[in-house]
Amino acid sequence: MQENPGRMRLWQVKVSRTLSNFVGGNGEKSVSIGRAIKSRGLGGELWIEPLTDVPARFEKLESVIMEKPDGALLLFEVEEARIQGNGVILKLRGVDDRTSADSLRGAYVTVGMENIRNPDEDSYYIFELEGMEVYDSQNIRIGTVSRVDKYPANAVLVIASDSEEILLPAVKEFIVSVDTVNRRLTVQLPEGLPTYPVKGKS
Repeated sequence: MQENPGRMRLWQVKVSRTLSNFVGGNGEKSVSIGRAIKSRGLGGELWIEPLTDVPARFEKLESVIMEKPDGALLLFEVEEARIQGNGVILKLRGVDDRTSADSLRGAYVTVGMENIRNPDEDSYYIFELEGMEVYDSQNIRIGTVSRVDKYPANAVLVIASDSEEILLPAVKEFIVSVDTVNRRLTVQLPEGLPTYPVKGKS
């Protein structure tokens, strides 16, 4: 399928908890890029389900924080990471047998924000857009990006105002500017966009 040249490219990663003990001590958020599903073999390898649109990022990691289901945070050096099918095989230093690997089942593979590569021009991470204040080109506030829905043709920004939700295709034709520093999105709303009442409001 030929890519629509007018659409924005949106990358998916999972924003995780604040890792003040591991990420500079400044309360910076972390990003989970995978989840340990099971051990693989007898040598301590883990089979990872990617939570990112760019699984190849695993191959460049030097260290990760494993966030276990009980909330424990464990820092590991990465010995090896390789793509296999629709998953990633991950070997962590010090995890050398199946028992040790099994103890990490269900844990999220988590990295600090500085380990996330910058998207290309006209590309953004979905978590960057969610929560942004949305204005039109006349500087009139429309609402807030409550979520981003991904479809084969293009993504759709769900903009929540006080009384309704507006569904805006994430294409360059409608996006005037994206300010990730000030968390502000400027758009040009076309006529006839579908809107829906916000639940609990009339």
